[in-house]
Amino acid sequence: MIYDLLVVGNGLAAQTFLFELFNQKSAVIKNQNFSVGQVYADEISPPCSLRTTATVALSGIEEGISPLGNELRESYFLFEEFFKKHRPHGIEEVVQYILHSKEDEKEKLTRRYNTLTAIHSDLLNEEMTGIEMPSYQISPDVYKKWLENNLNNFELSRIKNFVRSYEFNDRGHIELTLLNGEILTTKKLILGTGAYSKLFAHFFSTEEMAPTGILAGSYLERSVDLNRPSFFLTLDGNKCVYRSQEKQLGIGSVSQKGAFLTGDFDGLKALIALFKKHLSIDIGELEDFKMVTGLRHKGRQRRPIYKALDAEKKIYMISGFYKNGFTFAHLAAREVLKELSL
Repeated sequence: MIYDLLVVGNGLAAQTFLFELFNQKSAVIKNQNFSVGQVYADEISPPCSLRTTATVALSGIEEGISPLGNELRESYFLFEEFFKKHRPHGIEEVVQYILHSKEDEKEKLTRRYNTLTAIHSDLLNEEMTGIEMPSYQISPDVYKKWLENNLNNFELSRIKNFVRSYEFNDRGHIELTLLNGEILTTKKLILGTGAYSKLFAHFFSTEEMAPTGILAGSYLERSVDLNRPSFFLTLDGNKCVYRSQEKQLGIGSVSQKGAFLTGDFDGLKALIALFKKHLSIDIGELEDFKMVTGLRHKGRQRRPIYKALDAEKKIYMISGFYKNGFTFAHLAAREVLKELSL
């Protein structure tokens, strides 16, 4: 069998692309018998999508300041449009409190938001200055199940295996060799491979991958009933997120270059101390939490990658989401769909 399109990966990039593909099917796919497959091996290459505090916020980003800012801004409104249209499970609207406890952090916030106001909240044990903004927080497991249930409504072959290599055959089609030796053939290929994208760097000629890197982001998480609604608080650039439906509290994060699954415990301990100092609620001690680490792909200048990797435009990559995967995913998917000739 020759697939019309194969998608490699099972994280946010791959699943969002498939969602957008099938929900725009009549507009982008001309062949009624168009065949789509998905290849993934979560146990070998776990997606970062389930190892994140998972929030989406505009954060005062203005248009016309930088290419990254423009992408973030457009992505935010696309996410908002998606949420209002589909009302997916696992996404909740919340107010984000953006606060500071240090003078240098105050200067950063003032440069971004111009005017800070007094914040009164029963979350805080004192009045602080900052800003309130509408935002979204995501329960990754719940949202992933919603996406998968949605995709189950369409013709999609799902192959659970690891892609070891790929190459063009003499007919110009792409042959993927799996870990078990099986070969899959496709006319078009989408790589939603996240932090594992560099594994495939030697299979194509591009300057795109050279300046990219892998960063490990670690945060603390615990199951606890705080007996209050969900909240999202940012203090000195650090997050404290509570999802009331799941009774999950997350605090983070700290980053380090490389594929390290063990995080900076001293840095995480300092974050616990910071929030304990300023929050009125009892968040617990370091030993009450488990540490979670996700491997993130950081693109050039923190910008996402959503483009063809070859001159014939048969192989595309959607990656480089870094800290903004839930924000970038719909923009990246739609831009690739615009370019694909299906």
